[in-house]
Amino acid sequence: MNGQVVVDAGLAAKWLVNEVHTEKALALARTWARSGVQPVAPYLMPVEVSNVLYRRLVQGQISLEVATRLLGALLESGIELREPAGLHRMAIELAVQLRLDAAYDSHYLALAEILNCELWTADQRFFRVASPLHRRVRWLGSVEG
Repeated sequence: MNGQVVVDAGLAAKWLVNEVHTEKALALARTWARSGVQPVAPYLMPVEVSNVLYRRLVQGQISLEVATRLLGALLESGIELREPAGLHRMAIELAVQLRLDAAYDSHYLALAEILNCELWTADQRFFRVASPLHRRVRWLGSVEG
């Protein structure tokens, strides 16, 4: 495995709130930490995770204080945020290639392509669309345990 791995917002959110596959997400994070693998993400990842936390707040599942504490924990977790040259252009090209409704998910794939590393996603639909053409895409749900 490369010394870095791209993580999408769905996977990162599972580190913060208990959802389906949260235990798998936490186990992956522990494995990466033990192996010296650096999680990386595009700068839009905290924006997307903020939205996940906000939706939970609006639904009465967490308080404002909890949401801001969890977001702070994510930002201090050591995930490296990256925006290499050509990221947005490549994200648009990948979104077109995969016929996506939006280019958010393709930013994670573009970053993984640029860094030549795996992309781990919690989004099974995106995995199903992207993995036949992009072998570096991994789905959290496929992790044993």
